[in-house]
Amino acid sequence: MNELLIKVKEKREFSGLPDSVILRVLNFKQIKNKVDSEKIKMARSFLRKYFGVFLTNKVMKGTDESVLNNHISSKKRDYELFYSKIGSVVGNGFSSIIDFGCGMNGFSYSVMKKEFGKIKYLGIEATKQLCELQNNFFKKNNFNGEVVWGDLLEQEFVKNTIKMTDTPRLIFLFQTIDAMENIEPNSSKSFLLNIEKMMGDKDVLVISNSTKSISGKNNFKIQRRWLENFIDDNFKLVNMFELFDEMFLVAKHI
Repeated sequence: MNELLIKVKEKREFSGLPDSVILRVLNFKQIKNKVDSEKIKMARSFLRKYFGVFLTNKVMKGTDESVLNNHISSKKRDYELFYSKIGSVVGNGFSSIIDFGCGMNGFSYSVMKKEFGKIKYLGIEATKQLCELQNNFFKKNNFNGEVVWGDLLEQEFVKNTIKMTDTPRLIFLFQTIDAMENIEPNSSKSFLLNIEKMMGDKDVLVISNSTKSISGKNNFKIQRRWLENFIDDNFKLVNMFELFDEMFLVAKHI
C-alpha cells in the first residue's frame, strides 16, 4: 500500500495531500481489488475531482486577492456581497472564524475583516500547497490569519483545531460536504456532531453546498435535502438562503 501511496503522490497535484486521505481512496471497494496500475489511475481520477482540479497554474502563482478570480470554487462569488449576506444573518461580535476545507478563502481576509471586524481567521485545508500560499499572503500583509494542513476526517485533529480558537466562533464549512461523503459515507454527519458538541451558546455554523455542478448542467437541490433534515434534527437551524449557486444553512447548537 505504501508503494501505491508514493506512486499516487508523484503527481504534483496530489503531493501535498495527507497520506490518510489518499489511503482511504485506495481502499475504496471499487479500487482495492484492481491491479496496481489501475488502482493508481482510479485513485488519481477521484482525487483530481475533489482536490487536483483547484491547482491550476494561475492559482499556484497567486500572491494576492486576484487569485480568487482563478480558483474554481471562488470565482463565482462576489465576496463583498457574500460576507455581507452572511453577516446580515449571523450578526457580529465574533472572536474567531474557523473555515473548514477553506480552499483559497484566506485571500478574502480583507473583505472578511470589513464585515466581521479584526478577528482571528483559522483555515483548515487538505492541500498543502494552498496552505503555503495563504500563509505567505497573511505574513506579507500582517493579517491575523493562518491556514493549517490536515484531514477533516481525523476527529482528534478537528477537535484540537477547534480548541485553538477563541469563542464566540463563526464556523464555515463551504462546499466541503460532498467531498467528505464521497471519501467516506456518513463521515460528514460524524464531523458535524463533533462540532455541535464543542459549540458554545454564541457560536454559529454556516454550511454551504453547491446547487449546481461545476458545468452548471446538473441541479443538486433535491439531493441535498438530507443535510437540511440532519441539521434541523441535531442543531438549531436558524436560517437558509441561496447565493451564487450555493445553498446556505445557518445553525447554532441545541
